[in-house]
Amino acid sequence: MKQLSVGNNLVGGTKTTVYTVPTGYYAVWNLCHATNATVNNATLNVWWYDASQDTEIKIIENYTISPGQYLKFDGGAYVVLEAGDQVRMQSEAGSTMSAVNTFEESRRTAT
Repeated sequence: MKQLSVGNNLVGGTKTTVYTVPTGYYAVWNLCHATNATVNNATLNVWWYDASQDTEIKIIENYTISPGQYLKFDGGAYVVLEAGDQVRMQSEAGSTMSAVNTFEESRRTAT
């Protein structure tokens, strides 16, 4: 198992792929932390792209984060991602947000 954190400065109004599970691996997504550095309230959307189904599943929808505040889910909530799956995030147009996501990658073993 390899633990890694990925940091991104989100471009407001642009959907950003913040992580893709490498081929031959699966990953546990166990932390999502997003901070609003904008002077106004701003919303955040987060998706899990399930490559096996070729579909996006919305995890967080239009969640309002006040200036200087943050959104965090960790520990008690996690998502298991398969090879090719992605985490995508989008902050509201005109906003300035940053995000840190932490994953535990493990090599997929033959069954």
